[in-house]
Amino acid sequence: MSTQTPISPDEIVTISQVRPKPGKLESFIEIQTAFQQNVASEIDGLIGGRLLIAEDGQSLVIMARFRSNADLEKWTHSARFGEHMARVRPMLEPPSPGRFHVLYQSGTV
Repeated sequence: MSTQTPISPDEIVTISQVRPKPGKLESFIEIQTAFQQNVASEIDGLIGGRLLIAEDGQSLVIMARFRSNADLEKWTHSARFGEHMARVRPMLEPPSPGRFHVLYQSGTV
């Protein structure tokens, strides 16, 4: 049996499916993981994030959950985010980003 967790109507989730360029998968995962571990606690409004790898081992999904769109906008316009993107963007094929609002939640995903 699962229980529903209360959510804020302002909460927003970003979901980006990315495919590293040939030979860049391991480097991208290493950089992305280190960045998350070192910076996540300093991002205002960040509730959590996940990095998932597809069964084919070639594409990844990056999820981030923020308290509000304002928190997300503040982060995505920060110098630190811009510097990180400048570092990893050349390693990736064009991304497929999306922003989603939570309709319901079960568990802690």
